[in-house]
Amino acid sequence: MKQITIQEKIYKLREELYFVSNQLNYDLTNPILVSISQQLDQLLNQYARIKQEI
Repeated sequence: MKQITIQEKIYKLREELYFVSNQLNYDLTNPILVSISQQLDQLLNQYARIKQEI
């Protein structure tokens, strides 16, 4: 159950990252994009740790 929730969050955050980057003309140094990217990295790391436990 926990994995599904994390996977859903990852999916939604990826969509947000794509949408916002498009709105900001792919300015990858924009603080908003950096923040979203960092959040996504944390979720991906958390997901990887969970997968290792299985």
